[in-house]
Amino acid sequence: MKAALQEHTWLLLPAMLAALCTLVPAARAGWGSVRASNRSEYRPEPVHREAERVADRRRLDIEAERRHAFYWAGFQPGLAVGVLPQGYVQASVGATGYYYYNGVYFQPTTTGAYAVVAPPVGVIVPQLPDGADPVVVGPATYYYAGGAFYVQQPTGFAVTPAPLGVTVTGLPPGAAPVTINGVVYFVAGSTYFLPVMQGGVTVYVTAHP
Repeated sequence: MKAALQEHTWLLLPAMLAALCTLVPAARAGWGSVRASNRSEYRPEPVHREAERVADRRRLDIEAERRHAFYWAGFQPGLAVGVLPQGYVQASVGATGYYYYNGVYFQPTTTGAYAVVAPPVGVIVPQLPDGADPVVVGPATYYYAGGAFYVQQPTGFAVTPAPLGVTVTGLPPGAAPVTINGVVYFVAGSTYFLPVMQGGVTVYVTAHP
């Protein structure tokens, strides 16, 4: 009896499956399915592009941490210190004297302290600040650090006006935002930096408003 019942059930199974298919609507591939991913309008971004963006972000994070490690990163114009750092040198532009140490320029105040000032154009120092990055513009090579651009001279390195159209990854210490004709710039000394997006991150281009 049990064997006859099992045989009867197997005979009815195809009919039962056919009836079930008529009651259940056809499943449609969702956007997360393999079939949906092959649709012509579905274009996932290649993995290597996202990997490149991640690498760029990591590189910029490392660059930011690297810049913060330099002596000049902790000083911005207007900051006053009571004692000059050991190893400073004297420099001048015309009759104006400065004290210089590793990318930072000081001038004495009436209170006996020393105020940090913006890198003065024309001053010549014996060596570049730590972390100076070379920037090639045509036949000339500049070095950028602490918000200043330097060019090599026979007697050392001279602070020069910023070349226009140069891209840097970080702003000088103390750079402040300013809006000119509806455009936001960052200004440090006499140099203006225009923030732009490049590769999904913000970089800064020297500009003339």
